[in-house]
Amino acid sequence: MRESKAKKRILEVADGMFKEVGYAALNVNEIAHEAEVSVGTLYYHFPEGKTSILMEIRRQMAERYVRDFEERLDSERLQESASFDEGLEMLLETLIEVHRENRLVLAAMDSEVLSNLVSYDRVAESVSVGGLMESDARPVIGVLETLMENHPEEGLTLDGRGARVNKVIDVLIHRFAYVESIFGSEPEFVEMITKIVRALLT
Repeated sequence: MRESKAKKRILEVADGMFKEVGYAALNVNEIAHEAEVSVGTLYYHFPEGKTSILMEIRRQMAERYVRDFEERLDSERLQESASFDEGLEMLLETLIEVHRENRLVLAAMDSEVLSNLVSYDRVAESVSVGGLMESDARPVIGVLETLMENHPEEGLTLDGRGARVNKVIDVLIHRFAYVESIFGSEPEFVEMITKIVRALLT
C-alpha cells in the first residue's frame, strides 16, 4: 500500500469510527488495525496521532463547508430580501443547517483544543488553521457585504471588522449546533444573533 493510499485509508477509517463512537473513544491502534497499516505508518502520516487526524478531517470539512454553504444558500432569494434582517435570517438558517451536519467534528475540535492546547498549537501550525478560518469566513462576509449594499438605508458597515463579526456568528452557531436547547427555539436563536450582528455593524 503506497503512503498516499495509506493516509487516505487511515482518514476514511478514522472518520467512520469517529462518527460511530465519538472522538474520545477513538483508539490509534484500532484505527491502524482497521486501516490495515502499522501504527508506525499511522504516526508517520499523523505525528500527533488523534489530534493530527482530527485536524486533517477539519481541513477537509472546511473545503466541503464552503461548497455546501454556497449550494444551499438561495442567492436569488437573498438578493430579493425586503430588508437586511430578512437576508441575515436566510444566511443564519443556512449556516445552522450546514453546522448541524458537522456537529460531531466541531464539538471534538473544541474539546481537543481546550484539553490539549500545546499539542493543538503544534498541529494547527502545520495545517494552517488561520487559513481555514479565513476560508470559512469569506462566504459569510461576502453575503453580509451584499446585504449592506442592497440595503444602504440601514447605515450598517463592516469597516474592517468582517473577521470579528464572522467569528462571533461562528462561535454562537457552533454552540447552538451542539446544544440547541440552551438557546431556546431556532427562531429565538436567529433573532438573538440578528440583534448581535446589527450591533456589531452599527
